Amino acid sequence: MRKFLYISIVLSLCTLGKVYAQYDVHFTHYWNMQNFYNPAGAGATGKLHAFGAYSNQLSGFTGSPKSMLINADMPLSMFRGDHSIGLGVLNDEIGMFTNQHLFINYAYAMKLFGGRFAIGAQIGLLNAKFDPSDINLGENSDDPAFPSSAVDGNKFDFGAGILYQHKYFYTGISSLHLNAPLIEMGETNEIQIDPYFNFMAGGNIPLKNPLITIQPSVQVMTDFVSYRTDITARGSYNYNNKVFLGGVTYSPKTSVTFFAGIEFLNITVSYGYELFTSGVGAENGSHDIYIGYDIELDMFKKGKNKHNSIRILQ
Repeated sequence: MRKFLYISIVLSLCTLGKVYAQYDVHFTHYWNMQNFYNPAGAGATGKLHAFGAYSNQLSGFTGSPKSMLINADMPLSMFRGDHSIGLGVLNDEIGMFTNQHLFINYAYAMKLFGGRFAIGAQIGLLNAKFDPSDINLGENSDDPAFPSSAVDGNKFDFGAGILYQHKYFYTGISSLHLNAPLIEMGETNEIQIDPYFNFMAGGNIPLKNPLITIQPSVQVMTDFVSYRTDITARGSYNYNNKVFLGGVTYSPKTSVTFFAGIEFLNITVSYGYELFTSGVGAENGSHDIYIGYDIELDMFKKGKNKHNSIRILQ
């Protein structure tokens, strides 16, 4: 899907000078990335949650999309109430385009119906760059509608979302690029980033065997012109202080994704391979790597730190 987006952007720059594009990246491990898809997901784990994700999509194609995300979020326990903050930076390369997104999220949560309800807001900066140095336009090389050298532009960006978490399930919805930012690239070209909506829900189903847990989830991304749905069945097995992860995701009319990973010492490492069902070939799928780190963090805990004196014990 993003390959055809790349082609359409190039053609549009050559003709119209203004592009309407789906801007956002889909990662295989979406359920671990609430802070990226939903501002209300900041602080959702109740810990310092930091992760990096890398996706090489449609591998084997020239100019195939490559995306890298660094992200962190945590609760702000120095304030009264349930406040959280998150931040992240995304670098997304699609052929001759390089898109970057720097964002900060804030979320406030309250107890509701035995769970946690959070509302969040996002402010970010979008930057887009186009480098046509690898294009040979032939006789049309002097076309004023097409940039002869690298052009870039940036724009502020806003988003919002809500998230409800319960012991056995969670659900949330968000909208990013609410202000529909228009990025001007040079004097004659523009990229219009349309708002898009993201719905995510998941469950935590314990079995009679306490070492095994089933965790289904679903994600829907849409700008009301195109959409993508991911339905995931995943499970975990706890053995010898390690948790082994695995599962499969089905995206109707798009792909089937297989993934496996491990959790140990607060670290999660997982790999996924997306196999497209649209006929691009099994060898031209997408590789997705996720590395996460979670730790309890309460630097502003109230009360005195108790300790034993070695001198008294002597």
